[in-house]
Amino acid sequence: MATANSVQFITKLTQKTKLAGARLADKHINLAVTGLSQSGKTAFITSLMNQLLEVNENAQLPFFSTHREARIIGVKRSAQMDVTTSRFAYEDAIEGLSKYPASWPQSTRGISQVRLLIRYKKKSGIGKWLSEDGCLTLDITDYPGEWLLDLPLLDMDFSTWCEHSAKEMRETKRLELSNQVRTQIDKLDLNGPSDESLLQKIAENYADYLKQCQLAGFQLLQPGRFLLPGELAGAPVLHFFPVSQSQLNMQNVDLNKLHKGSNIALLVERFEQYKQRVIQPFYQQHFKRFDRQIILVDCLGALNRGYHSYHDLQKALTWLMGSFAYGSSNILKRLFKPKIDKLIFAASKADHITPDQQSNLVKLLDSMLRDARKQLQFEGVVTESTLIAAIKASKHGRTKIDGEDIAVVQGVTADGQNLTLFPGEVPMQCPLPQFWDKQKFAFPQFAAPQLKAGDALPHIRMDQVIDFMLADKLQ
Repeated sequence: MATANSVQFITKLTQKTKLAGARLADKHINLAVTGLSQSGKTAFITSLMNQLLEVNENAQLPFFSTHREARIIGVKRSAQMDVTTSRFAYEDAIEGLSKYPASWPQSTRGISQVRLLIRYKKKSGIGKWLSEDGCLTLDITDYPGEWLLDLPLLDMDFSTWCEHSAKEMRETKRLELSNQVRTQIDKLDLNGPSDESLLQKIAENYADYLKQCQLAGFQLLQPGRFLLPGELAGAPVLHFFPVSQSQLNMQNVDLNKLHKGSNIALLVERFEQYKQRVIQPFYQQHFKRFDRQIILVDCLGALNRGYHSYHDLQKALTWLMGSFAYGSSNILKRLFKPKIDKLIFAASKADHITPDQQSNLVKLLDSMLRDARKQLQFEGVVTESTLIAAIKASKHGRTKIDGEDIAVVQGVTADGQNLTLFPGEVPMQCPLPQFWDKQKFAFPQFAAPQLKAGDALPHIRMDQVIDFMLADKLQ
């Protein structure tokens, strides 16, 4: 009689065999949906699922070629392979959008996954002679954007991280925000006997400083778990913080010759444990298996918050893209060492601007990514830049002001007020810092639209994103 362990082993082996078979047949996509805080990841996945599940009903997807050719037989949700990861809360999101007043889907607080099976009529090739129908497995992973920027820490030692973090704490915009925690760190006796209670208190204040930076519009914030600790809340592995080089010099600390049992020795130990026991497992379990990726970018939010936010977002994106395994893929690579071979950058919240400004928004996004993109092109990765509104919350119209016919955006504000306005021009590249001293951007925020029974979610360009990511596997 089979034991519980042997049954579990056989089940896992069967799942892995099926997955390997799908990869070998090139009928499996592991999609990463990434982006920093407030970029709209949860709304995007909700809309992506909704468009596919409603593909043969009320979805409006004119640029999704497989749908246009009437080859989609049906789409359904299936049990995800990783049963230890949270199930993406699609039903909760749809329920929130269906009630009155509607509410936006809750932001990501931890990792979640979803699997969709897409059954379709084959178009051409040898496979059509074997079977007229095919099935593509689409695995989608959602996770907090705050955790993304931890990945570069794997290539840093404590000294390098301290140098980077301490420098940022003293930048003009962050200086006042970091004043309290810098004072506490400067008073710490690094060579003194380790005081776990004191280190915890300072680490918690450092986390508060990072949260204040986030509220002020900064994006390049580490460690990410200090912002969203998840199951690690209160764990000692989060009780560390950066120390400036000047403080190390003043207290005659040599990081290569640490006194065992000292405060500085424990800080270094916690930093290394964070890398080994938090970041590395996260990277190995999730990021290394992705083969397609969507990066959502809230360009408009960064413009609203000022030059410091825009510049920080640009730095963060460069850091982020260096953490993924990019490169052209073939069958053997897909089976044994998957790499991301298709990447789409999407400027989110396109419904907050008028149609005539959409091309400017794409050019602005391209200007942010210019340097980071060069390496991707060298590696042979197919990239695309676009803009989207995963869930469209406004309408576009025209009105006359002083006799001039202009495009406007119409929507409902968070407090229920109807709003009609021309939100302004989107720059094609980042303005000079002085621009924000004279004028500020104020792109609006809209309340969630109410989803009527039987309707698909309204969107802008989701069909183009779906086509870019899936159509070549639905032949």
